[in-house]
Amino acid sequence: MKPKILLNPGTGWAGTTPFYYTLRNAKFCNAGYHKEFHYLEMMSQNNALFDDWMLERYTDAPKIEYRTQKPRPYTKEWDKDYYTGLLTAPHSFDKYIHHMMHLHESYPEYHCACDFSNHIIGLSEEFLTAHAKAIEPHFDVKVTMLVADPVFRYYQELGGLINQRIYKESLSEKKRKILYKNNDLLIDYYIRHKKQQKLFRYCIEKSIISKNCNYEYNFNKLCWSYGNKNVLLIEMEKLWNSSYHNEMFDKLSTFLDYEIKPEHLHPNVYCSKEKEIEGLADQNTEYEPLTEELYELGKKHL
Repeated sequence: MKPKILLNPGTGWAGTTPFYYTLRNAKFCNAGYHKEFHYLEMMSQNNALFDDWMLERYTDAPKIEYRTQKPRPYTKEWDKDYYTGLLTAPHSFDKYIHHMMHLHESYPEYHCACDFSNHIIGLSEEFLTAHAKAIEPHFDVKVTMLVADPVFRYYQELGGLINQRIYKESLSEKKRKILYKNNDLLIDYYIRHKKQQKLFRYCIEKSIISKNCNYEYNFNKLCWSYGNKNVLLIEMEKLWNSSYHNEMFDKLSTFLDYEIKPEHLHPNVYCSKEKEIEGLADQNTEYEPLTEELYELGKKHL
């Protein structure tokens, strides 16, 4: 029997971190040193700057972890030489498969390995189909995709640009140059000065909409690549609403063929009155309130 692997390619700012913690609490999966591996994005870009960022991310001395704001602990599979070899070009699906097998063997107390890299959602259908064909002989593949209220989620995504500038400092600058390629000085000004409402209005009115917002296409792309029966769409607001727990946890457990219970559910800042939850600094993304007027503006475009 092939080992299972879970891919959770997003959607960013729809509760993917507390969802990962939930599955880890249930001993379902473990991603290792970083929740988001980003290997497939690195392979797709084939960019020396991205390679350098990845090597620094995995092999430099432990730094303050973004989500917990504490020193990142070494994990069982971590080894500097191992990650240096893994992340040094050339990149390949074979290396990816080897690493997922390594994670599976390193964490026998967990049901499977996983890849929670949110950037997978932006990869092309051709690339994802090639990935699916490469890993199919080795793994039983399951894919989960979280979505949330599209206006709320995009507002938090833009707040995330402010968040990363605060919490990641110089690393966020390097990451933005590699991933976002933003040449708009006004956007940069709004980010630097935490003007989230003006940033949201400007992006909406200029139709500057991220790929994350295209839920229907992104979901279909995953289905076309990995197969309809292997992809599950999860609504964030329902998963963290006790009124839907029977429905949502039954559906999730059946899909994963593994029991996930409400008591495994990790708190989610986006669905809680409590806005300071340990391990979720990446959800500190509302620097100014999303007003009713801005929400209605967003509804017209999203």
